Amino acid sequence: MAAQIAPLELVKSLIAFDTTSRGSNLALIDYAQGLMEAAGGRCRRTFDETGTKANLFATFGPDGPGGYVLSGHTDVVPVDGQDWSSDPFKPEVRGEKLYGRGACDMKGFVGVALSMLPRIAAAGLAKPIHFALSYDEEVGCNGVQELLRDLAANSINPALAIVGEPTLMKVVGAHKAGAVLHTHCHGREGHSSAPEKGANAVMMAGEFVRLLETVSDELRSDADPSFDPPHSTVQANMIEGGSASNILARDALVTWEYRALPDRDAEAIVARVRALAESEILPKYRRRATEARIETVLHAAYPGLVMDENSPAVRAALELTGANHAEAVAYGTEAGHFQRAGIPAVICGPGSIDQAHKADEWVALSELRACETFLAKVIAKAAA
Repeated sequence: MAAQIAPLELVKSLIAFDTTSRGSNLALIDYAQGLMEAAGGRCRRTFDETGTKANLFATFGPDGPGGYVLSGHTDVVPVDGQDWSSDPFKPEVRGEKLYGRGACDMKGFVGVALSMLPRIAAAGLAKPIHFALSYDEEVGCNGVQELLRDLAANSINPALAIVGEPTLMKVVGAHKAGAVLHTHCHGREGHSSAPEKGANAVMMAGEFVRLLETVSDELRSDADPSFDPPHSTVQANMIEGGSASNILARDALVTWEYRALPDRDAEAIVARVRALAESEILPKYRRRATEARIETVLHAAYPGLVMDENSPAVRAALELTGANHAEAVAYGTEAGHFQRAGIPAVICGPGSIDQAHKADEWVALSELRACETFLAKVIAKAAA
């Protein structure tokens, strides 16, 4: 028999697990699986190649196709270098807010969902309810892809997925596609007093960053007003290179990203960047060093979620929340992967994305209560 744990206490328990993406999430997965199996859940795991991270998928109610997936990632972003006023992995309630890493992104949703297990066990479900807990969402939505491959291989076909990323419990039916890319600039070392005798990769990287701004400006002409910002974006977020102040840099690395409108050709953005780098930057440096080159490698990517207000996921979320329309967001989630796998998806969860990834991350207690009310309606719908 599943023990009843108050939603707030369960969320606090999850925050206490340090599941920063660079480490393992297995302790949290073990804890969640214990709760699920006590409530009658039928669980399956899929692992990363190291075996130190796992997805957990659980089914309650009847076997067979259909049913609702409650989806959330278990990993959190690092706290390194952030100025927290309390221990980020020792959750604290101050006033009407719960503080801790992952409070809104997204252990709030996962914890409230797990607290509903006794209700799910007692509901007499007519349609299955599934839980999908993933690893490594924060570093490229890596885990959910393995989870979805496992579902397809085993003919598990849910009707829809509710991804509980923080939306202030609003219904979100679209998000941008995104990718992280590494551009390696390779030049020729030499004495900095004679720049024409070498090819300075750091200077090359600087020109590449300016090129990204040019491409970003070009993308402004193609807008969808439902998004903020309304156009696709491109920007560099990290740059490194060089070995000494008086040596022309041989190598430099630019880490950059795009956030593309979900129904556009995101690969065209990368192709445009590559073409401009070849035509606008490299000729100058190759006159000095024939070996100069610029190489761009895709590090991680996730698909956008394309708006479909007629999808069963969006229709169900609108019905359960009483909202009259679905919104669009610029940040990415695992929902695009569910949609691409043929599982209609919608995003609806407690907390604000404005609090995510920051020091003193928090979620309002009222948001957790609203999430509990929403999930109770999901259970009732599955039992009808």
